[in-house]
Amino acid sequence: MARVGRFLAAVVLGLSLVGVTSLALAADSASAKLAPQNNSGESGTATLTKAGDNETKVVLEVSGGPSGVTQPVHIHKGTCDKLDPKPTYPLSPVVNGKSETTVKASLDSLEKGGYAINGHKSAQEVSTYVFCGPIGGM
Repeated sequence: MARVGRFLAAVVLGLSLVGVTSLALAADSASAKLAPQNNSGESGTATLTKAGDNETKVVLEVSGGPSGVTQPVHIHKGTCDKLDPKPTYPLSPVVNGKSETTVKASLDSLEKGGYAINGHKSAQEVSTYVFCGPIGGM
């Protein structure tokens, strides 16, 4: 009977450690669900990962966009409904649904600072927003 008790205690401890590890990993990343704007049909996900003390890697995967078109993308202060028009952090443009950039900002500051990721139709039509998502808002 004592063996069964020790076994169950070990299982519970192991499951607890797995949960702690998952929480620690979650603190090193965040995401944003990118929703269509202006009937663009473009949507996707931004994954933000801690890349250093004051750096965050931002990876975007967007579907429904035009093939071969360079689409400017930025991190703006504010919400998708009310963005500061001046970008806070430029991101590499989305081309064929993909973008990857490392920005000089901590993940924590991006999650708690009230930021959103915003995509534009093209370099020629930057005033037309095609997708947006709040950081940490998934």
